[in-house]
Amino acid sequence: MIQTRRIVHKSLVFLKIDIQEALTGEAVEKGIEVLDRYPEYGSGGPVLWDLREADLSRYSTREMVVTNFVLQRYPGRLSAKSASLVADRSAMLLARLWSVYRIEQFPQERRAFLDFEDAVAWLAEGIPAAAETT
Repeated sequence: MIQTRRIVHKSLVFLKIDIQEALTGEAVEKGIEVLDRYPEYGSGGPVLWDLREADLSRYSTREMVVTNFVLQRYPGRLSAKSASLVADRSAMLLARLWSVYRIEQFPQERRAFLDFEDAVAWLAEGIPAAAETT
């Protein structure tokens, strides 16, 4: 299952995508198509990929190639921030590989985290706070 939502957390507006199935290039493409419905996505807003319940066993470098190909269809995402939230240290190794894998093909700031608050704090760095609403 793939779910997305727009979140305001401590004045940061970001998009969150939860992947609760096998992570593949195809799953990433489906998720990005849903994220693209949010205006923030196309304009380069930060995204938190929650992969804590995803099956990462099929996400190989081949799947990373597919992901980079899909990302190239969204030029507004160049230099955008994308955080991966993973469940454990073994998943962290894969997420760190993704954070640097062929980054020259699609320049984007990618980092992996084990903690939600750490991920959100990194996404917030250098981004203006959301306007306060009454």
